Amino acid sequence: MPRRPAAALLAAVIAAAATGAAAAGSVLVSAASSLKEAIQEAAERFEVRHPGTGVVVNAAASGVLLRQIEEDAPVDLFVSASPDEIERLERAGRIDVGAARPVASNRLVVVVPAGSSPPATLAGLAAPRFDRIAIGNPRTVPAGRYAEQALRWVGVLNALATRLIPGESVRQVLEYVARGEVAAGIVYATDPRAMGERVVTGPEAPRGSHDPIVYLVAPLRDAPHPTDAAALMAFLLSEEGRSILARRGFLPPPPR
Repeated sequence: MPRRPAAALLAAVIAAAATGAAAAGSVLVSAASSLKEAIQEAAERFEVRHPGTGVVVNAAASGVLLRQIEEDAPVDLFVSASPDEIERLERAGRIDVGAARPVASNRLVVVVPAGSSPPATLAGLAAPRFDRIAIGNPRTVPAGRYAEQALRWVGVLNALATRLIPGESVRQVLEYVARGEVAAGIVYATDPRAMGERVVTGPEAPRGSHDPIVYLVAPLRDAPHPTDAAALMAFLLSEEGRSILARRGFLPPPPR
């Protein structure tokens, strides 16, 4: 099947998600998949406080969202799990330099299927029983890049090269683990709660083993709804918005 342009795909997302609302008047937020539930909750709260303003949340890997924006998807607000995607859009003139703000941070953890025993440390993934290990695709999933950094830092990346199974988002990695298709996975610390008892959380990646995991929110320069996008961004950065993120396990952003 020929690949449809990302803008057309997002139009379908908007049509499906904006049931009962006028999609043309909705703010479109493209958010890293690990933020999906938190951003949806924040969007619902925002809509209560701003009657008449709808919000549509499009969640996917940050690199996938980047490509959609580059292909002219009508995005108002972008929330990325890495500064790399934001900086690329700044260089392309799609986000004003300095407009992005840190909204949360996270950690990396090992997860294994329910009934399995996680390793004691990240380096313990080198044990033979962990024959298939899922991580995000480093080309498009920031969590995958962070995972590679951490595995390299503990000295096992080369040894695990043939065991790594790429997922197209951290949620796909989590699904692989929950279904027992892999022996372990590396995801954000906030992700396992989405699977309940289907996965077991293991050790965190050592402090300093990877770049800081910081989520940035930024309005698009050509946002279709700039005023509403600015208001939603302000809400996400407010005490109420950050409390929603905190309840779902996200940490405050590091001091600037």
